Amino acid sequence: MAPPPPQPRRRRLSALATDRSVFPILFALPAKSLLRFKCVSKTWNYAISHPQFRDTYNACRASSSVPRFFFFQGSDFDYDQRSGASLHRFATLNSAGVPLDVLPITVFGGPIKLVLPSSRGLLCFATETCVYLCNPSTHSLVQLPPLHGGSGQTIAGFGFGYIGSTGEYKVARLVHKPEEGYYVPCKFECSVFTYPATQPAVTNAWKVLADPCPYFVAEFSLPVFVRGAESVYWKINQSRHCRCNSKAGGRQDAFLVYLDIKKERFGVVRGPQGWRRAIHGNPPRIMEDEPEGKLRMIETPGDLPLRLVVWVLADQQNSHWVKQAIVSLPPLDNRTILGEIKVYTSDWIIFSSPDNVIIFVNRKKGTVRKVGIPTGLRNLDFCTYTENLLTLRLPPCESRN
Repeated sequence: MAPPPPQPRRRRLSALATDRSVFPILFALPAKSLLRFKCVSKTWNYAISHPQFRDTYNACRASSSVPRFFFFQGSDFDYDQRSGASLHRFATLNSAGVPLDVLPITVFGGPIKLVLPSSRGLLCFATETCVYLCNPSTHSLVQLPPLHGGSGQTIAGFGFGYIGSTGEYKVARLVHKPEEGYYVPCKFECSVFTYPATQPAVTNAWKVLADPCPYFVAEFSLPVFVRGAESVYWKINQSRHCRCNSKAGGRQDAFLVYLDIKKERFGVVRGPQGWRRAIHGNPPRIMEDEPEGKLRMIETPGDLPLRLVVWVLADQQNSHWVKQAIVSLPPLDNRTILGEIKVYTSDWIIFSSPDNVIIFVNRKKGTVRKVGIPTGLRNLDFCTYTENLLTLRLPPCESRN
């Protein structure tokens, strides 16, 4: 008689769920602590590895109001001339400023140029020619395969985001491809990679879109992914675009170009009607309006008392912006200098600062809290992320022959 088939993993998960008090405790644990429980027994290993458990944990951590911090510096790296690799040392901190991990990351194609804001726990960054996905919670990193025939092409822009309806991450990559003739308009080819990849990495490589990106994007201005619109937004480098495309026309009032990464279509958004960028203060920051699932733009005029002007893109198709709020900040001491806005929620506004502190503004209480940055991480840039149990892997590459 043949042995009975093994029980599916969902039975293992239900066996652990007999005590309903267990899961809320596990969901509250940091990812690093939780993963240690996989060594307790096979049942615990199956339960924590189960997709249903992982998805629920990721959703709980994504809804957390206090993120973790990922510190990086693209200019500080060790270069191996023999292999052409660049070794970066990144670090993570919790909201109290306590160091959590140091992540040595090896990349190719030069040093890291830009680290994008986190989407559903993952980070995306690129060198001159390569794109990477990273999960700081599981210390996993994957280099996405090169474009067919595009190895070594310089990246002109990139972005990524998580599509909740499909459970997939989409990475968009823009490549500058001048056409024949000096005065012929430039072409910005766009290709999209989907993760997780179910096919071998070569056959499931980048999909080149039929329509190119219609504008030059501001290369070092952080793109923003908005879940509600399922789109990545870039600021337009209008002056550079006009020089390159003098005969192509294009809207002079265009402010943002976006890619709907699910429908794989480009669109353009104008700035608010009658709006003029502030001469003083920081450039406007575009961010996701998480409760509404829309795009938000925040201006810091730079006058006193300190305040933020918050706009929300109410109607993307017609470029209709609504001035959502003018937020007055609590008084700061004369020695505190505000940097870039990193987080804006109904509870918190989090700023970087050249004073080597992270500044938390509690919107409900009207209080300010400063968290010192450890000595080894001072003068580094940082972004925020939420914990995620996903271990990144790509299928093995097939031979091209």
